Amino acid sequence: MDNELTMPPAAILVIVLAVVFMIASAIWYYRRAQSLLQRWADENGLQIMASQHRILDRGPFFWTTGRGQVVYYVTVVDAAGRTRRGYVRCGSFWGGLLSDKTEVRWDESA
Repeated sequence: MDNELTMPPAAILVIVLAVVFMIASAIWYYRRAQSLLQRWADENGLQIMASQHRILDRGPFFWTTGRGQVVYYVTVVDAAGRTRRGYVRCGSFWGGLLSDKTEVRWDESA
């Protein structure tokens, strides 16, 4: 007697589609956040020298960041050659990364 467990083809298809959707969503999420960060820099005449995606240490945005928003700690150089560091939040509280909103809080030492 054969005791193999088999899944119906429809169940396998649903699982594969769910995995593909999750991977595609993650890729879109990070690319969209990077795009918003770069657009913010371009619009403000800044060159990004370094950026760190902040998941836990969100600096001044710690208590006010929604689940769909992304916070970066950045080092930038402005048109005059000055280096600045600070936190940039991409997306809105309710709209997440579907919004084009970006906010910056510069380090106090800058």
